[in-house]
Amino acid sequence: MLSVAISKTAIAAIDRVCYVNCESLGRIEISMHRLVTMLTAACLAFAAAACSTASSGSLAVGMTPDQTVQAMGPPDLKDSISDPNHSGATVLRYAWVDQGKVAVFGPNDKVASVQQMEPTQKVQAQSEAEQRVTPPKPFDPIQTPLDYAFYPFKAAVIYTAAGLNCATGALCQKPTLPNPQN
Repeated sequence: MLSVAISKTAIAAIDRVCYVNCESLGRIEISMHRLVTMLTAACLAFAAAACSTASSGSLAVGMTPDQTVQAMGPPDLKDSISDPNHSGATVLRYAWVDQGKVAVFGPNDKVASVQQMEPTQKVQAQSEAEQRVTPPKPFDPIQTPLDYAFYPFKAAVIYTAAGLNCATGALCQKPTLPNPQN
């Protein structure tokens, strides 16, 4: 019986009427239920539009390094290897461990070959990427808890900015979040 009374009270609160004053349209009468429904639909539409335009990331032969970064995001590992076609020359190689892809560039700075990583190569590439990471800052008893407390807000701002970039037709890629201690 109590839940029915609470439900009736909640419905009565939602069905109240709001008045919105608008200079050009005058006074607009709108129910709270309709206002909440419209705001929810607008938020869902924005989220669907932002998620649907994100690129899945594909590599193609002939792409430049900038185009590969736009398509796949920043690589997990960048290095130079000896050119398989020529002796003595070195070429650029980008590796994306999570996607399992490797792009080997030719001497003209265009993708010469796209390869799939084997599981053993993924483990090796991850260990190389981890070795290149700088050591963490020393623990600060005041700043470190504040960094972790405000990290969700920092991540929300970064993801919102990335969604707005994508919605405006700019670069669409998953944003990389910084370390909480930075």
